[in-house]
Amino acid sequence: MKKLLMLLVLASVTACATLEHQQSYRQVAPTKYPQTAKVMVFEYRNVNIREIYELLYSDYLVVGRSEFSGAYENPARSVEFAKSIGAEIFIAASQFKDTQVSFVQSITPYSDTTFISGYTGTGSFYGTATSYGTRTTMIPVHIDRYDQSGLYLRNVDHVLPLWKRKIADYKETGAAPLSGTWYNENYELKLYKSGTQMVAFFRQSPGNRDAGQPDEIKMLFNPDTGVGIYLMMDRTPQPARIGLNKFGFLEVDLVSQNDTYSFARR
Repeated sequence: MKKLLMLLVLASVTACATLEHQQSYRQVAPTKYPQTAKVMVFEYRNVNIREIYELLYSDYLVVGRSEFSGAYENPARSVEFAKSIGAEIFIAASQFKDTQVSFVQSITPYSDTTFISGYTGTGSFYGTATSYGTRTTMIPVHIDRYDQSGLYLRNVDHVLPLWKRKIADYKETGAAPLSGTWYNENYELKLYKSGTQMVAFFRQSPGNRDAGQPDEIKMLFNPDTGVGIYLMMDRTPQPARIGLNKFGFLEVDLVSQNDTYSFARR
């Protein structure tokens, strides 16, 4: 009963809570923009959102930004607000700050039954007496708090988004030691040099069609520094360090997700 009551209280608080991304929003662009019909949401953890913007989204105008500390807020809940201010892309970042303890009052009914026995001049007697009431208990609730920020972006120059680019958008400009076909259990990629970058594209359909289609971009990076971008299954671009490891595999180290992928040369 106590657990159920606590869940109901927390659900009620969550449902009524004001969106902090909206409350902390401030406009950056010098003018307002008309409402958009669609907004793409990209979420990052444990990174500086300004660095993410410079690395991945610098071709887009910053319409506005939000910043706050508090309980984790799913950025997908701010989609309608992002549309209303004319954004086409909403990127959000969060980093764990601390855990706070608050208390929720739980009131539960109880009943106490007392057994009665005795003796009168006519003989023994037995019976029960029941009393009813309520008990109040304070239940501790642990709430994780995060530093959270968001940037609302608009494609004013009509650039082709990275997650929509294909092999035809990158001309092969010469041979490179890493050029060729690379694969793992999920993908087979064509990797080649285009200008100062190495770029990789799907050679064939991945096992999961939602992950990408043939000739769609999967990653790009600077072969000298290893700094690059890797597109996740949902096409979210993630900052990464990419290069050969000591086993000769092409290793992708995702900076913000503490995860690693690797590919072997075919």
